[in-house]
Amino acid sequence: MIRTLVLTAVATLAITAPAHAGSIRVALAGKSLAQVEAEVGKAARTVCFRETRSETLALEAYNRCVKATTQVALDTLATAQVPSNSSLAAN
Repeated sequence: MIRTLVLTAVATLAITAPAHAGSIRVALAGKSLAQVEAEVGKAARTVCFRETRSETLALEAYNRCVKATTQVALDTLATAQVPSNSSLAAN
């Protein structure tokens, strides 16, 4: 089972290169889905604030970043939790 998720700000801005994207680790062990979603949202807001605070249209960039980063992180988590075909075939 996945115990931590590394949340990385999605490069939604043309100015922010993926190599400069910030990241935060979110612990998942023993947490409900609602708790995980809340922590991922909080981490996304923190990372995106750091990444977009010097932008000209910072509020718009921040909102786009939070939405995209949260979605990518939750999609990554969902994909990682689905058993692979090889583990299904072994059963």
